[in-house]
Amino acid sequence: MEVNLNGGFEVSVVIPVYNAAAFVTQAVESALAQPEVREVILVEDCSPDDSLAVCQQLARLYPQVKVFQHPGGVNRGAGPSRNLGITNSTCPYIAFLDADDFYLSGRFAAARAVFDQHSDCDGAYDAVGMTYEDEASRERWRDYSIAGEGTTTLPMGIDPDDLFSILIKGGQGHIHLNGLIIRRKMLVRSGLMDETIADTLHEDTDWVLRLAAVGRLYPGSVTEPTSVRRVHQQNRVSSPRSSESIKRDRIRLRVATYRWLRRNGSPEQRRLGFRRLMLEWTQGTPTLSNLAKLSALLRFPFRVPSAFLEGYFWAELARTCWSIIRNDWLRLK
Repeated sequence: MEVNLNGGFEVSVVIPVYNAAAFVTQAVESALAQPEVREVILVEDCSPDDSLAVCQQLARLYPQVKVFQHPGGVNRGAGPSRNLGITNSTCPYIAFLDADDFYLSGRFAAARAVFDQHSDCDGAYDAVGMTYEDEASRERWRDYSIAGEGTTTLPMGIDPDDLFSILIKGGQGHIHLNGLIIRRKMLVRSGLMDETIADTLHEDTDWVLRLAAVGRLYPGSVTEPTSVRRVHQQNRVSSPRSSESIKRDRIRLRVATYRWLRRNGSPEQRRLGFRRLMLEWTQGTPTLSNLAKLSALLRFPFRVPSAFLEGYFWAELARTCWSIIRNDWLRLK
């Protein structure tokens, strides 16, 4: 009989794989090096390189590695691939790793201590570091990335009751999936990732917000990284994009989050989600003039009809109209 040395703390690591033949072996072996990891789920997403062959070779080498593809072998994106990995995983805890990134030694030590300390803990998050493949990758990231530079983390000591509010307001950091581990049972409340926004590169942000809204996520190692994200020339988040495309996808993210909160969140969470959506919608209007803001506000209900039910929408509309009237009156004096 096999002795369980981990006291039930057994982890499935889900790795979506796309065009990562050069990196996925290090990712897998860094996960298998963690004593808590019982299986590594690779979801190969119809890569144009040799990723599938490398994944299959890893599965032959390591019995803990399982390889899946989407039906028909089609490309679906990172979010749907993570969903497929989650549904095919079996352990009570689920963690994530991008195929071009890697775990550091002791990846789950801090998180495991958090679960042991807090019986109500649904998930834990650690800091994630960054390394550059070369100087060209560094320059590309700085010029075009929609993500931040340096360590991805949040301040120390955030209470789980405050986490959603901090994340939805922004400005204090965020949770990278490489640093997240959750109990499987909380998926009943959060659901899987929203595949309708999989092409925006923001489905992970939406999902983490949902996890924070319905679960209790505690900080683990938020000062010292437990994993590393690799910056190279093929990173999707640093592909050159227009500002219009970036804004459009951010609005789609906020719309998806707000609609989910209307069904599943508290009234306060819904209010915060709507305010963040409104901020994204009105940001970037020319010089943020009152007339430009009014035009944006009048168009908004055509995008989100439920805005008519939100007091914040009417308050913003009234404030903007009053500012226009007041400014016109001052000019006539």
